[in-house]
Amino acid sequence: MSHQVERCDFIDMLEESAKTHRSIAVTLRGETHFADDVRDVVTEDGEDYALFRDHGRVPVREILDCVWTAPRQDDGSYDRKL
Repeated sequence: MSHQVERCDFIDMLEESAKTHRSIAVTLRGETHFADDVRDVVTEDGEDYALFRDHGRVPVREILDCVWTAPRQDDGSYDRKL
């Protein structure tokens, strides 16, 4: 069974990136690729935008894919999971 990736999935990952300060690799429509840090995710006039450190404001609807650039660093504690 496959999972169709939807806009809310991207928003969740973008928000996690902003909160945890983890970089992500992004593919945009038109096959543009970059890796950057997300500063914030905002909604303006019903449109969602990711605010990147080096790439500025990008409409979420333009994002085709995003993945973590590195594995999560596990500090061995459960505090972060609570």
